[in-house]
Amino acid sequence: MKSDFLYGLNTLRFLAAFFIIAMHIQYNQLVSGLPTLPGYAFLGKGAVSFFFTLSGFLITYIRLGEMNRDKTLNLKRFFSNRFFRLAPVYFLVVSSGLFFYWVVLEKLHIPYVKEYHLGTAAILYSFFLPNLMNSLYQVGGILNVSWSIGAQEQFYFFFLPFMKRNLKYLTTFLWILIGISIVVSIANAYNAFGLPKGLQQFVHTLRFHFMGIGAILGYYLRYKKEKLLSLWIFSKVWMQLFLAGLLVAWYCFKTSDQFINATITLPLSFLYGWLIINVSANPKNIIKIDNKYLDWVGQRTYGVYMYHMFIVYAVSFFFSRTGFLTSHYVAYIILFYALVFGITITLAHLSFEYFEKPIIKRHRARMNAKKLTLGK
Repeated sequence: MKSDFLYGLNTLRFLAAFFIIAMHIQYNQLVSGLPTLPGYAFLGKGAVSFFFTLSGFLITYIRLGEMNRDKTLNLKRFFSNRFFRLAPVYFLVVSSGLFFYWVVLEKLHIPYVKEYHLGTAAILYSFFLPNLMNSLYQVGGILNVSWSIGAQEQFYFFFLPFMKRNLKYLTTFLWILIGISIVVSIANAYNAFGLPKGLQQFVHTLRFHFMGIGAILGYYLRYKKEKLLSLWIFSKVWMQLFLAGLLVAWYCFKTSDQFINATITLPLSFLYGWLIINVSANPKNIIKIDNKYLDWVGQRTYGVYMYHMFIVYAVSFFFSRTGFLTSHYVAYIILFYALVFGITITLAHLSFEYFEKPIIKRHRARMNAKKLTLGK
């Protein structure tokens, strides 16, 4: 095992994407008047907060490795690389989504109320504020998935400059950030700030405590690995089983109580962080989930996440118009899920190979050429 290699994270990405897509399938089937699965708890949980925790963890762990190697953090290079990694698919989905809601639905004579101006959408989406746009207006499922991209970028915008300039205070900064974010999140759930509904929803999207806990665990794994992994939660089999059981319980039992839903964020974020480190870096891990097929899909999770609502809409439209197999419940459910996941993964793969990778490759070639020119 490579000492600095993190295993199993792509498989975790796929599993998280599964819960998100399953939730959206369930909701869209209900809206379309189609048969659905029973109201299993996991269909209402989603896993965007897991992605936040994973993102904070990876960004911190990898960037600290860069700082150890280069003695600095090249923010310009990071944000440039990240832009060319995320922006092509992000803007493709946003522009296609706007075209769908403003043009396609009208051509299909499907009524849809648009409560925002295209100019407003163009400005907010262009400046990576999709969580603000999607909180203020009903934008539809295709556009709504973009909100999490904005929340992550907003976190990195102030977190990474602080890490570069004040590394010795990073853990203190993160613990303060986590505490403030949790308090704000719980208070906002009860509308203690008296905000309008749209702004209250926007504050709800700023789940910085998940990214902060991921970040602080990335720091501990980078600099205090042996001490971290010696904790009972990683070294004892029974503790691994207990904590894994808590995660399973979260996705198996409904939690409709407002107090539970508002306060669960702290233990849940730590459980997500524990799972990430245990699976990826703990030599005593007993939760073996690394799988080459799921790893392959996990590498394409960004596309799977961004494109899946197009496919959910298309498959729902097909079944609602044709009624195909809807009287044969089991066959219909299996086919519905198979079509959504099969087409989405195929689309994400094509995008990854023929759209995303070529753009990244050209960007890196330009950066290398620029570096060589400056070095002369």
